[in-house]
Amino acid sequence: MNVAVHTVGGLKAEPGEPEVAGFVDNVPAVYAVSERSDGFVWRLDRMTNPDHQAAYEVYVGDADLAVTLSVWESVEKLNHYVFKTLHGRFYNRKEEWFHPAEAAMFVLWTLPEGHEPTLVEAGARLAHLRAHGPSDHAFDWSYTSGTR
Repeated sequence: MNVAVHTVGGLKAEPGEPEVAGFVDNVPAVYAVSERSDGFVWRLDRMTNPDHQAAYEVYVGDADLAVTLSVWESVEKLNHYVFKTLHGRFYNRKEEWFHPAEAAMFVLWTLPEGHEPTLVEAGARLAHLRAHGPSDHAFDWSYTSGTR
């Protein structure tokens, strides 16, 4: 079983504005690290995939959101990428670029190998986590072992 991770963050300014440039300008480098990381399987790639871009636009609407969706071989391998690579340096600075979270901003869930989750599926999992707390259906780091 693989694990999917979906993140949603409200940017403090629109992409292209200097307030978020330190984040936005480094997204390609952080994505490149993810794609070279042990355990990486797949990610929503709206920059080069028109179908993903269309789904992203429907999901996000007019909001200034940064949204990711990816699949990993395990929570442990995802955890290593999130906290122990270049991604971790940016994660530790998230308060500079994102509004404080009023609800869960990411969700994890297991899925069978070969399944590419959709943003609709990801949004439903995040909504479930927000409404019901962590469970086998939708969880966060607190529900897993061996993180950080």
